[in-house]
Amino acid sequence: MHRRGVQVLDARLGLVSNNGELIRSPEYFTAQVQQSLLTDYHAIREIPYARDLDAEILILDEKEAPPRLLLGEDRVVAVGDFTALEASVLDRRYTLFGNLGFLYRYIIYALEKHHRTYTFHASAMLDEATGELWLIPGPAGAGKSCLLLAGLTRGFTVFSTEMTHLRVEEGGYRFYKGSLFDNVRVGNLTHDFPEAAARLKVTLPPAADVWATKIALDLAPVQTGRDILESPPLRIVYPKVESGRTAPVVTAIQPRERLAKLLFDSATEKHGQTVLLYECLPVPALDTPELARPRLEAMLALVDRAEIRSARATLCGPRNCLDGLA
Repeated sequence: MHRRGVQVLDARLGLVSNNGELIRSPEYFTAQVQQSLLTDYHAIREIPYARDLDAEILILDEKEAPPRLLLGEDRVVAVGDFTALEASVLDRRYTLFGNLGFLYRYIIYALEKHHRTYTFHASAMLDEATGELWLIPGPAGAGKSCLLLAGLTRGFTVFSTEMTHLRVEEGGYRFYKGSLFDNVRVGNLTHDFPEAAARLKVTLPPAADVWATKIALDLAPVQTGRDILESPPLRIVYPKVESGRTAPVVTAIQPRERLAKLLFDSATEKHGQTVLLYECLPVPALDTPELARPRLEAMLALVDRAEIRSARATLCGPRNCLDGLA
């Protein structure tokens, strides 16, 4: 058997398989491609494999075996013909190690269960002049990337492109840097935010349809200098970006219970849903009542403790997506 230890923030996981290539594929762990875990997390660190890790994922790659996944107490067993599944899958994001697949969600679960660290499906950027962290939660397609690119035109730095981590501590709270790669449409750079492309000095690939072509954009050159932010003042934005809108419609998010619910929903979204891997393997939600209650309490504590300078929803176009929010 092949063994490997990996760490994301404080979560330490063991990967074990009879197929060593499967648990070490650069495509998922180190490459700058759309399905890479680096579009989810700031870093996937290599650590020694040991028996005292937070959890272990055992993958048995068996020819012609029907795929199945068994969830135990801090141990997962996946059995199937993963060599064949990897060769035939249509969307490589939805695989065991793809950026929308199983390990991605299990890391969120392990961070919560073992380290009380919560993960928002949210981009984040820092206004270096004011010290304000802009937290931008939203589902896929909401327009989080547009706000990040718009922030670059104002001189903001990138704290996370996709997943932003929070730990609520006695008397305060702490945010941890997330991913620095973002899967963006070429058209967002050529048409909506050419200033951001210029700041990044990015060379775009030729594309017959710039709106149908995505690239894994490296935002590390404009990242926030610190990996941890201690109790920063917050601006929270829930976007809905639609092309063609000439003026934004901005509304306040209140009362505090509504804001806490929206934050709770964002921190629950990815590990609280069932996902289909390889177009044939359903994996149930990883959330539990024992995790959900402390998560809600953490969101309520954040709303109470944080200096929230604004919390707003915006219905806007790409070019005016930051208007009316500061």
